[in-house]
Amino acid sequence: MKKLSAVKISLIITAIALIAFAASCSKSSSGIATVSFYGTYIGSLTYQTFTEADTISIPPNPGNPSIIVMNTKTGLGSTYTINGNVSGSSVTIASQSIAISGTTYTVTGSGFLSGSNLVIDYVFVSANKTTYDWDFNGKKQ
Repeated sequence: MKKLSAVKISLIITAIALIAFAASCSKSSSGIATVSFYGTYIGSLTYQTFTEADTISIPPNPGNPSIIVMNTKTGLGSTYTINGNVSGSSVTIASQSIAISGTTYTVTGSGFLSGSNLVIDYVFVSANKTTYDWDFNGKKQ
């Protein structure tokens, strides 16, 4: 039986490590590796010159890691849930209706995760067609 050289052993170990790392990345339904958005982000929600504290919690979705649920609680006490679709480090918020303090809005948006920073640009449209462009910027805790 031939002995493996130290170089060959090193190459085999490196290949196994790379395969294990690649397998640990989640894949979206499109096959694109996704970044883990799961966790709690504390930051601020801004509309024009108004800013308030905001916390977004995103629980794991082991059944489909490309779909996330963002549970939001603002500093003024508003709570709501928005669904998003993840592709790589980006999130897209398809048009959906949410209720906040008795008012229903249609929400769309997009964002991204960079390291531990989550940035989301929302567009809220009220029933009377008033548009509010909100920006969330938070850090994973």
